[in-house]
Amino acid sequence: MFFAGVIRMNIVEFTSLSNKPIRMIEGEIIFQAGDPALNICFVEKGCVDIITRDGNTRLRTYDTGSLFGIPEVLSGKNWPAMAIFRGFGSVRLFPGMVLLEKIDTLPVDHKNLIASLSSKVADKTL
Repeated sequence: MFFAGVIRMNIVEFTSLSNKPIRMIEGEIIFQAGDPALNICFVEKGCVDIITRDGNTRLRTYDTGSLFGIPEVLSGKNWPAMAIFRGFGSVRLFPGMVLLEKIDTLPVDHKNLIASLSSKVADKTL
């Protein structure tokens, strides 16, 4: 498989890139539709609802242990929807630049493929 070994980082290593969890309470907004997608989000404890721009429709829910936002960050697009925390818990945000720096060391063909796939996936995720 193409992606096997491209980025060798397990979830524990990935989680350790963020120094501290961000404690969240019910209704806190992690990002809003239209904000630049700069950070990848790991739900350490609790859940996050992805809501349409108008706030009327829940598109998806991410639970404890979920990681989301990679395609949006890699594609350089703005968030198409908003993320709202539900309940009480914590998230970790990882600067997309860390991942982009790793990708930047790859051969050009690999970088182009990742950029192309990320753009296509970002249009269909969240």
